[in-house]
Amino acid sequence: MKTLFRTIALTSLSLFLLTSCGNNPEKSRLYQDKGEDYLYHSQFEEAIEYFDKAIEYQDDNSEAYFHRGCAKYNNYQKEEALKDYLKAIEINPDYLQAYFNIGIYYRSINDHDMACYYFKIAEAKGRPNMEDYTKHCR
Repeated sequence: MKTLFRTIALTSLSLFLLTSCGNNPEKSRLYQDKGEDYLYHSQFEEAIEYFDKAIEYQDDNSEAYFHRGCAKYNNYQKEEALKDYLKAIEINPDYLQAYFNIGIYYRSINDHDMACYYFKIAEAKGRPNMEDYTKHCR
């Protein structure tokens, strides 16, 4: 009987910790993984919803911001995507893929100077295969 009570108590505590408010990296990761599934299946609105939840449970989750930016970019919300990429870099200044995606954003609006600026940062931080993106940069 004590074992059953203890098991129920531990299960209840685990569920409480997973559903409680505040910073919860484990729950954030669960939402992020589901968001990535939606993103890779081009279900961008659903992906955004799950990345929103991931960020709600861990507001310093640079990956969730980055991937939400990707979903927004593909959902024709480019300015919002840019904000998410910048937030990912604010949280993790070494997030080289975010620099690259910012370069892609600026290239899409024909701001080649800003595109080059971010492509060069991505290259300097170690992103491979940047030659095609930086070859026309001054």
